[in-house]
Amino acid sequence: MAPQILVAIGDSLTQGFQHGAIHKTGWAFPAIVARALGLDVPLEFRVPRISGPGLPLNLEDLLRVVRDKLGSNLSRAEWILKFPRVARDYIDCIEDYYERGGGTLPGKFRGVYHNLAVWGFSVSDSFTVTPKLCTEMIDKDRGFIEDDFFGTPSAPMYRTARRVFNPGNDPARDAAGQLDNLEALAAEEDIDLLLLWLGPNDALGTVMALEVKDMTGDDPGDPLEHRARLAWNLTSASQFEEDYLRFADRVTHALGARHPRVFVGNVPHVTIPPVTAGVGAFDGTYFDYYGRFFMNRDNFNPRLHKHLTRQQAAAIDARIDQFNAVIADVAGQRGWVLVDLCAVLDELAVKRNSLQPEQPLRRYYASLGITDHPLLRLSPTPSILTLQIDDAGRRLQGGLFGLDGIHPTTIGYGLIAEVFLTEMQRAGVPGADPRRIAWQDVIANDNLLQNPPPIWNDLVGAATHHSTFWDLLFRVIS
Repeated sequence: MAPQILVAIGDSLTQGFQHGAIHKTGWAFPAIVARALGLDVPLEFRVPRISGPGLPLNLEDLLRVVRDKLGSNLSRAEWILKFPRVARDYIDCIEDYYERGGGTLPGKFRGVYHNLAVWGFSVSDSFTVTPKLCTEMIDKDRGFIEDDFFGTPSAPMYRTARRVFNPGNDPARDAAGQLDNLEALAAEEDIDLLLLWLGPNDALGTVMALEVKDMTGDDPGDPLEHRARLAWNLTSASQFEEDYLRFADRVTHALGARHPRVFVGNVPHVTIPPVTAGVGAFDGTYFDYYGRFFMNRDNFNPRLHKHLTRQQAAAIDARIDQFNAVIADVAGQRGWVLVDLCAVLDELAVKRNSLQPEQPLRRYYASLGITDHPLLRLSPTPSILTLQIDDAGRRLQGGLFGLDGIHPTTIGYGLIAEVFLTEMQRAGVPGADPRRIAWQDVIANDNLLQNPPPIWNDLVGAATHHSTFWDLLFRVIS
């Protein structure tokens, strides 16, 4: 029996973004699904290889370099005097590598990848961003200063997209974006399974910037003009519907006469991941304010620190609910299977559900009739809270989300793969079984779980004790 052809379209959550960078594409959730289906990764499920530490900035790698140079326990003086220099040198090397060094070389692969996801993509980017546009955006972002003093590589999302869509820098593929690549792949191979997960980035920028730039009431201009859309970080409900219908039409057109089984993820509520910290009174669903992950009731001042209000957080979630209604409607009309990742993340919330850190994952698996699971054997039970470790480098809490607070760890991606495989099994996909995930391999390939950088505690402590300075720093770099 020939192996099934699996293809994935999505953003960072589908590409496998971790700890602030795309670098570990072989352990993205579609790759874990592929392995569970018996496919070889990357031979039978082709994934792009991102050389080097990753784009734009691999926080895990940075912290390990800092540890090697300065030790595992930094004093306040070292944080102020030495850390900035080491971080600057590291970031400068990353910039050199991806703007002028080995990271600029075309890949050896010249075909079309099975995982066509690109981090940072909104729904409209799937049909507006091409390699040609990527080159234009890279040239524009580079500016007149080729070697920035403290700058990450210019236009990193576009550098990633160009490598995914046109790995060999072939001029003939310069107009081929995400869905064009899907169409090319469908012309070459009989696609059996298609995973779709776009939409989070139509709202995610609000919590990344702690600022709402709402499209509602404003004319976004031509929906096919990518640059016009960069002015907003929260897509209006009507524009999202227009974008998603266009996306679905393009997917259907790309597949042509082929009719693979299609599984569609929806949009998680963006206040669930630990990229923000709820501060102030809690009404059972929302806090008064949402600040940086290192904020708490003792160091947060709404007059000084950037934040979202309770009302803004509720409005963003309400918009996401509208997005998800569109996704569910489109999926239902086309016979696609909805994968309700929003409900799963809501169920895993700790503070919103007024639970202790180890309770949500146990309750989640209990609801599925599972009392023994490899993740439940880890101590402590993983959660979606911010990572905490002790002085010996042992994990005290967290584990499902990485150091950037918005993207899963490898075991977090394993859990997402499990959710997709469960829906695939219910839909009768041959060989789809969440129990076939090789959890021992997933766990072994989770660097943060196996060997968390002890210096992470020092960084969080420094940010907590000097919250105003770090809040200003985040405003500069975000």
